[in-house]
Amino acid sequence: MFIKKNINHSKYIFWISILFIWILSTIIDRIWWNFYSNTPSWDQADYLNSALDHARELSFLREDGGSDFSSLLDKSPKIPPLASIINGAVIAFAGDSPHQAAWSLSFWNGFLLFNMASWGLYLRGKFFGLFCVVISACSPFLFHLRTDYVLELPLISAITFYLFHLGRWSDKSIGGKWIQLTIATFACSISLLIKQSSLLVIIPSLLFIFIISFKRDIKFRLQFLCLVLLNILAILPWFYHNWIMTLSGTYRAVFESAAIEGDPSILGFKSIFWYFPYLDNQFGSIIFFFGFSGILFAFLTYIRSFRANARLGDIFNKNNYKWTWIYINLITCWTFTTFIPNKDERYIACTIPLIILLLALGFTKWSDWLDTYFKFNPYGLFLIPFLSFLFSNSISKFNTLQNISSKYYPVKDIISTVRSDQTFDKKETVIVVPSTPDINQHNVSYFGRMQGGNILGRQLGQSLLHIEPVLKYSNWIILAEGDQGSVSSNSLALDEAVRDSSLFTQVRKFSREKEGSYTLWKRSSSSIKQNEFHNRFIELAKGMEQGPLGIKLIFDEIEIEHMLDGHFQYQSIVRDKALSKISSDPENVESLWSLSLLKILSNRPSEADIYLRNLEILLPNNPWPSAYRTIVNLASWNPWKASLIADRAHKRNPNYFLKSLGDTSALFRGAFWRLKSALNSVPNAIKSVDEALKQIEK
Repeated sequence: MFIKKNINHSKYIFWISILFIWILSTIIDRIWWNFYSNTPSWDQADYLNSALDHARELSFLREDGGSDFSSLLDKSPKIPPLASIINGAVIAFAGDSPHQAAWSLSFWNGFLLFNMASWGLYLRGKFFGLFCVVISACSPFLFHLRTDYVLELPLISAITFYLFHLGRWSDKSIGGKWIQLTIATFACSISLLIKQSSLLVIIPSLLFIFIISFKRDIKFRLQFLCLVLLNILAILPWFYHNWIMTLSGTYRAVFESAAIEGDPSILGFKSIFWYFPYLDNQFGSIIFFFGFSGILFAFLTYIRSFRANARLGDIFNKNNYKWTWIYINLITCWTFTTFIPNKDERYIACTIPLIILLLALGFTKWSDWLDTYFKFNPYGLFLIPFLSFLFSNSISKFNTLQNISSKYYPVKDIISTVRSDQTFDKKETVIVVPSTPDINQHNVSYFGRMQGGNILGRQLGQSLLHIEPVLKYSNWIILAEGDQGSVSSNSLALDEAVRDSSLFTQVRKFSREKEGSYTLWKRSSSSIKQNEFHNRFIELAKGMEQGPLGIKLIFDEIEIEHMLDGHFQYQSIVRDKALSKISSDPENVESLWSLSLLKILSNRPSEADIYLRNLEILLPNNPWPSAYRTIVNLASWNPWKASLIADRAHKRNPNYFLKSLGDTSALFRGAFWRLKSALNSVPNAIKSVDEALKQIEK
């Protein structure tokens, strides 16, 4: 009884120690956020906007909320929604200014530290667990994530939770229980629903489980099948709703960004060793030295006392599977990340918890040797990570940046100026020409929507075609004097056109840290803005009956309009007009085209199919309603219906495009015998579309 009481007492002390470390790290983080934080720039402001979107949609911020589940899924078209939902809940509780929203990072940090402590207990006990937590709290890289509003901290917190519970479940000596599987399934689901980067860990780990399942019993295989199926079901609603935007966005982020930023070829020597030089900065020189040297000396000691029947895992732990699980996941995740074309220091984040476990192991080896040979108190080694943090570049962030009270953030004053000129709830769009960390469309939107605001920032100027619409229809414009940031020469032409026109007046000039200034321009009272795009939209929608030619014209204009009117206010006007006409005349072709296009733009393919079906009946000699029906049914994962529509339409109106759509749909539903036909019809369809689009160029 006395022994049991001591054991429980020791556990309480351990978890209280972890709580103390989390509170201490949170205090340091809050010092940063309250006195030294910067204006959120591109990605940071984008993630904050996403959190605000979800908070409003779920009525966390006392807004009206969304009308249905699809409206919620609309808020996360490229990145899964879970982190934004949780961050939005924290914003609703703590406030929506950047330093208040950052409390969500403290939550994720606590989640990470307690998961690292659990890993430590599982692997080697409380002493090892404390090293894991202290190294995590003192890692410069993790401190950077705690003081920068990006998704990597939620990601690695969930990944650590996932690997720990999946490892326990798959450990033959203690695993195989249904409750362990339930927790591992939940952990995998939340990882998937935070960011696609989790796949760099989840895919190889599940592949490893699949391989070892052949040596396990039928119960283990059944559990593994349940885990895979349940996680597919967990991610399916979001992916089903947003798969087109997700795949296209991922392609741009991974491949196009790599090409634009000049990242090395994935098979090149520079690419393979890209992340190794960052390890020292990510953990601090002192932590990395002690951790790595401890592992190295342990390995050399093992080689010296080599036994023929020994296994590599015995260097560190008699229970070989625990460490095998760590080695396999570290190697595979590092390899997968290395071969991703787009490179950045924070993209290796998923491997950080696993590397911390190895570094903590090196510290415990130092502790064992010092205690054995010098009778040195091993608890003194816990000071090393703190000293490493003090001498790292993390502290220099406090020394080099100015206090927030003396630092000038122009975006706040710009939004304040716009708000002072409008009623509080009025929806407004500000055109942002410069693209700098201080001023860009993302942080203008974020500050414009704080505290219930409805001001959005949108960037135009990438094309010379933007100049005329901006001069005609925009109301507020932000320009820059001096360095424009990451903008093209076309943006400079737009800048000059605004200044030279008599349509806008300069409202105010705002200073900036570097040379130059920002200026806010408003349409003059003598130049009335008459943007009646809702009328133009109806004309464009009817142009869909022309096929590719009409589609190209539609999206060229809508792309610009969605920048000029970030709130899409024209859509409700078009919808009301079209529904009113259809109520009195169900065969009004113009209104059916308008509603079809609205549903396509709103990512409602099943609803668009209803209107397109009516157009297919009313326009039997026009192949394009059938073509669009085929596409929207493919978008809603119904290739059987899509194939049937295209094949029937092709019989009525022989058309290369319909033929290719029918063949492609058939392949998706498993009719592989139509592959030969698709190889002929698809190139012909592409050729016919190219010929149609050449008419625009002429």
